[in-house]
Amino acid sequence: MKNAKITAFKKNKEEIIFLLNEGLLTEAKKKLDGISLRNESYYTLFANYYYLSGEFQQGITLLEREALKEFPFSFEIVYNLATLKSAVGEHIDSLWMFARCVKLAGSNEDREIATKYLNQVIEILKEDSTLSPDHFRAALDYTEMILREGDERTYPVNRFNESLVKKIVKDSAGNEYFTEMYKSMNVMDIDTSSRFFFKTELLQGKASDSFSFDINNETTLPIALFEQYDEIVVEGPKINYRFPKNVLRPNQFNYFTFTDPGDYKVTSSQPFFAAKPVNLEPTIKPVQAIITVFVDGLANSVIEEKLHNLMPHTYNFFSNGYINNNCYTTGDWTLPSVASMYTGKTTLHHGLYHPSNHFELNKYNHLFTKDFQKSGYMTTQINNDWRVTPTYGYLEGMDRILYQNYAGGFTAGEVVVEAIEHLETFKNNNHFMWISLMDLHDVADEINNDLMSQVNVSAKYRQNKNLGATSVLSAYDPNKIKKYESELKRIDLHLSSLYSYLESRFGKENIIVALVADHGQTYLKQDDFLLHEPRRKVPFMLAGGNVERKISNELCSIIDIFPTISKLSDIRADSYEGVVLKDFGGIGRDTAITETIHPNQPYLVAITDTEHIFRFKTISNVTDNGLVDLEHYEAQLLDIKTFDDVSVQFNEKLVKYIDKTIQRAIKMQL
Repeated sequence: MKNAKITAFKKNKEEIIFLLNEGLLTEAKKKLDGISLRNESYYTLFANYYYLSGEFQQGITLLEREALKEFPFSFEIVYNLATLKSAVGEHIDSLWMFARCVKLAGSNEDREIATKYLNQVIEILKEDSTLSPDHFRAALDYTEMILREGDERTYPVNRFNESLVKKIVKDSAGNEYFTEMYKSMNVMDIDTSSRFFFKTELLQGKASDSFSFDINNETTLPIALFEQYDEIVVEGPKINYRFPKNVLRPNQFNYFTFTDPGDYKVTSSQPFFAAKPVNLEPTIKPVQAIITVFVDGLANSVIEEKLHNLMPHTYNFFSNGYINNNCYTTGDWTLPSVASMYTGKTTLHHGLYHPSNHFELNKYNHLFTKDFQKSGYMTTQINNDWRVTPTYGYLEGMDRILYQNYAGGFTAGEVVVEAIEHLETFKNNNHFMWISLMDLHDVADEINNDLMSQVNVSAKYRQNKNLGATSVLSAYDPNKIKKYESELKRIDLHLSSLYSYLESRFGKENIIVALVADHGQTYLKQDDFLLHEPRRKVPFMLAGGNVERKISNELCSIIDIFPTISKLSDIRADSYEGVVLKDFGGIGRDTAITETIHPNQPYLVAITDTEHIFRFKTISNVTDNGLVDLEHYEAQLLDIKTFDDVSVQFNEKLVKYIDKTIQRAIKMQL
């Protein structure tokens, strides 16, 4: 079905290209100004206009401030930006942009063109007498790094294959963070192989050879050392402490606690990293601990009727609280879905969906963690999920991140132990904590590591290995369902320790605990459409002093989770696309959307309202640059109770949803 807005744009595009080619720039500019559709072609045409008219800086500003935010993986936009940078003499930036074009190229032709201009810029730099040999070499080295760039899932190795241990990284506001080894005995660093098997601790602070702070209460100061270090001297009220090199641990944060109020100064002959001092006796808030337990891949369709059998400890903890059985994820896998929870935005709008291209979530998005941190909570992640690493942008608004890749054995039991140790260490503080549990991933990936699950699943369910192209694309499999249910019981066993600790330490009236997930599982149902209900529906449970007992079917999206928790915690937060649920005094929502934006797969959309489920699937696949043909698609409307196709009976509504879907995603149009 043709879309009028897309058809009009295509006609204007042809006319603008003709005018630009003929040198009729005034007429081209007039037509460009009349276009309301801001897609990749719009920005490319405007960049060409600015280049031809000699207004290079205006073109650079447009592409950097607007276009890259909307289309970070666009070859055309980065290519035009590289060309404009070269035109104004910013050759090093141009070099790096052309290198990124080589990475983004979707065809051999594009790759050859980008490589050609990259080499031309190198020749220009060789002739630049103002550029020192060292600077030239450094520019080429960074170019090589871009060409072999990976992604953020390798943390604490960065995308350039460099260890971040003892390195400083910054958030969007320029705040410094330092990664150090954690409980690693004598191991000083990691590499691409060993990174799986060691924990790291990341804290926010400042690097210097002198650090001053004042305290009113008992306070602890974490200090980390660079490779070259010397003794640490601390001067303060009534004290002059010296910590010689043989006392300091060079491969961990050294926590030093002080009790006397007053001014303190820490010095050394070598730079060190001083993390933010932690006041151990702050004013306690009415909600002292806000804990989010994130269970990767937990499908609500499995536990909705069997929670008390499969997860009895979880049932006992949340049965007196809030259980929402009508919550939908925004994406089909972890990367885009968790980003939605942290930002309150759907995948299309937060932009983190590409499985291998570099993208920092916090560069263009505000994260809810900053709101909790600003409100006086000590913000912490105990994390084993390689798609939720600090380098994706999740360091934003975090005071402490303890991380180890799940594949290295950081499983539910140990994650819970570390969470409890953190909470007990800072038992008089106010806490916002995110706890990641990835154990259910083993089922889709056909990994049978755990004793409890191996023993308790009959051998007859383990005779075949049914791996999908990815864990997301695992086909319907009754054997996997048996393993999945057994794994839920094991996770629940470990969570029982956390539930018990939280109640005994803080009292249930002083906490808010949420159980959430990012997606369900494809293998739970036979359905050709990837975004079926067992894949889309996830649990949303709340327990705590401000939470009334209720089993709810209010329509909910995972982008509503933190806005709702913020309301319960009396924290001001911008909800963006999220809402506070009606169950908690908010406006609620009429529809919940799930979408799949994934290179080399169709663009999929599922929208649920109170009566129907709308499904949309493009005929062609999404390109590696995140574009797709929206004019050729399949769509249907299903009855929400029977799943019967009611597209004919409710054709007007079907057409309305089709139009809404295309208009919403129109910037993706090829």
